[in-house]
Amino acid sequence: MLTVAISMVAQAQTATLTGAQRAEVLTCIAAAQQPRPGKTLAYTFVQTKHSPLLAQDAVSKGNLTLSSDHTMRWQYTEPQAFALVVEGDSIYTVVGGKRNLLSGASGKMTRGLAQMMMQMTDGASLTNDKLFETTLSEEAGIYRATLVPKRRDMKRMMQHAELTFDHKTLRIKSVRLIEKDNSYTQIDFTQQ
Repeated sequence: MLTVAISMVAQAQTATLTGAQRAEVLTCIAAAQQPRPGKTLAYTFVQTKHSPLLAQDAVSKGNLTLSSDHTMRWQYTEPQAFALVVEGDSIYTVVGGKRNLLSGASGKMTRGLAQMMMQMTDGASLTNDKLFETTLSEEAGIYRATLVPKRRDMKRMMQHAELTFDHKTLRIKSVRLIEKDNSYTQIDFTQQ
């Protein structure tokens, strides 16, 4: 009986948004992720990788900056310093102060992953019906977008992604990438 009561309360607190309301909220959320011209959005993050194959979760920390010129810098500070930078069509890593331009097959794959993360964090993926089937719900204090990939290459990388956004600021709070083997990567953001 208690389980039924808890389930009913949880359902009452979660509302799926559809139609014009869904479109309006998704557009507003996507716009809130965009830095104003000449400005940068800065976040700190904690990334947790969970896998049934690991004895314990792998935790990394770092910073993310998104610039109005569509430059993204994804920088890990712990446990090792490493940065992935996307500037226009160029993508490179920074390790030990050395900048390495990525090209060839590894560059193409890394570029695809980086662009997917950039589209998720800057809100572009929310309204891109060619890449994802997106559902949106409103819960206590957050909006939750569930993105199911449509492209075969993305389906190989993940089953779906769950993004949460602060209800007031509309800024990203978390991304959870769920893989087919019950593994997931959870990234929790704090705006600076």
